[in-house]
Amino acid sequence: MKRPNTFKRYLKMIRPFDWIIVGGLFIAAFIPYLIFGIHENQQQATASQQVLTAVVTHDGHEVYRKRLTGHTGTSHFTYRDKDGDWNKIEVKGAGIAITEANCQDQVCVRRGRITKPGQTIVCLPHKLLIAIKSNKGDSNTGGMVTE
Repeated sequence: MKRPNTFKRYLKMIRPFDWIIVGGLFIAAFIPYLIFGIHENQQQATASQQVLTAVVTHDGHEVYRKRLTGHTGTSHFTYRDKDGDWNKIEVKGAGIAITEANCQDQVCVRRGRITKPGQTIVCLPHKLLIAIKSNKGDSNTGGMVTE
């Protein structure tokens, strides 16, 4: 006696409306991809109009400011405080990073280069904060009011 093919048996169990539901769910799975793609294109269009500035503050007081938009080449800045703590800051292209520091944990150095509005680098032992600010308040800054 020959066994019937199980795949054919399952195909007989599927009704035409089931195919409509499966097709609809398949199409619905791509809707977020389309929405996020459109949103990303809109953000890139507004990003070209932004002027980004890196602001370095120590204990709440601004010590250095560098415009990142249109910056070419490499700029170096070393911040030293009265306690002998120091951080070497490098601005390369449109990004900024702490390349060296004499703090023990080196979290600020490992953070790497930042390039987008709202991103920060923090050196807690030295109370140093680097933040990228934009001239336009948009969703990239996480609701942060920028200068």
